[in-house]
Amino acid sequence: MAYGGAALVLGDAALERVAESRGLFLKHLATGVICYGVNTGLGALSKTDLTPEEMALLPRQILMGRAAATGAPYPAAVARGMLLVRLAQFLGGAPAVTPALCRVMAERLNDGMAPYVPSQGHGMAGEIIPLTHMAQPLIGEGFVLDGEGHRQSAADWHTARGLAPYDPQPKEGIALINGVAAAPAVAWHALRRLRATRRLAGQVAAMAVDGLAAPLEPFHPAVADLRPDPGLGEAAAEIMALVAGSAIERAGRQAPVSFRVIPQIHGVLSDALDGLETATLREMTSVGDNPAFLADAEDAAGGRLLHAGNFHAAALTHAVEGAALALAQAGLLSERRLHRLLDPRFSGLSPQLAKRPGLDAGLVTLHKAVLGYAARLRSLAVPPSLQHGDSSFGQEDVMTMTLPALDRLAEIDGLVRIILVHEAYAAAVALDQRAQAPGEGVDACRAAVRAVVPPYEGDRSYGPEIEALLDRIGDDSIPR
Repeated sequence: MAYGGAALVLGDAALERVAESRGLFLKHLATGVICYGVNTGLGALSKTDLTPEEMALLPRQILMGRAAATGAPYPAAVARGMLLVRLAQFLGGAPAVTPALCRVMAERLNDGMAPYVPSQGHGMAGEIIPLTHMAQPLIGEGFVLDGEGHRQSAADWHTARGLAPYDPQPKEGIALINGVAAAPAVAWHALRRLRATRRLAGQVAAMAVDGLAAPLEPFHPAVADLRPDPGLGEAAAEIMALVAGSAIERAGRQAPVSFRVIPQIHGVLSDALDGLETATLREMTSVGDNPAFLADAEDAAGGRLLHAGNFHAAALTHAVEGAALALAQAGLLSERRLHRLLDPRFSGLSPQLAKRPGLDAGLVTLHKAVLGYAARLRSLAVPPSLQHGDSSFGQEDVMTMTLPALDRLAEIDGLVRIILVHEAYAAAVALDQRAQAPGEGVDACRAAVRAVVPPYEGDRSYGPEIEALLDRIGDDSIPR
């Protein structure tokens, strides 16, 4: 629905559940109970009670004063994903919105609406800023992405289609910006690319193993039997599959540690990505509303309100931070392997893989460039989740920082990819120099590199070729 535009149909049972919860919520509200964001202000103003007239104005007002994000917008699929996740969470009934709002959200998704949600400035408790940008177009405010990805007024979008903006009812303003719907959509989008980066890391590592003529013992199935970490065996088997059929004469002594621990580090990365996927899917179906309404038809009051902290997506943030650390480790490992490929003491090839050592500098400049990327990787070591602050005069004094953590993960991914591309470039040259048949999978990777970068015949400008190779890989792994 988010990526391919598949039609969305709401089931009768879901709408009936929403309607029942809404009716019981109104019954409960009529008892005079205090309901945050319905008959009170928000944040530090939650101690301010509202008049009936103010209560009627509040839902729209909530969506007017919190769209404070800046920067480039999230892709249309991500913004649509936010809207879809929030709608799915509504259908459980706990947010106590109306069936009408659910229908409108489904209709706008089917109409192709993609809210314009800027990607920077998300340091708040919960997700009120991005979700405000997501929700504003439903009421004819804010902006949407047009078919070419440009910003368009939501009011103009409605007018062009002859549609009337939605008029939010009490509880719906706070419900639209409550909970966690933005981070799961961003995380799911990131996972699509991170899985490809993980495959790329395995392919480049296998190229380096054959390029260095490293022993294959570190990838034997018994290694995983001795240390039963979940992803280790899979990572070791991946390398063995790529080097299968290799006729390279292997060195008789141990390779450097950066080659021997490929299964351990790549296995942890696979596990971290699995954990991120699990946490993301779990968050998509969680109720993070404050307050959530627990409907109870047997209760004279209709149920109860639960004011709590489920908008704090700590588990998802932890998974994001874990994936970032595991990915950074894979990137630093690639830098070390690249350096070893240039060293004749380990490779048995020409120094720095130079064609005419002395006259040619060889590929040492590739490693010098990578050291800059590795330095940036290390500078990203401190997790954003530890860098939260104090807001709303102390009322909101803890933040998950999930979206900044996802920004950091994306930056790490970009750095790791470019480091891997530098290693792939050098590994292809090492394989050419070795002049022995590599594994079939490795040879396919080399051929993909050679489709973009011609064989090395002496010093030349490497930067444009690195950029061309990076562009060739795009959002995929090497063979395409």
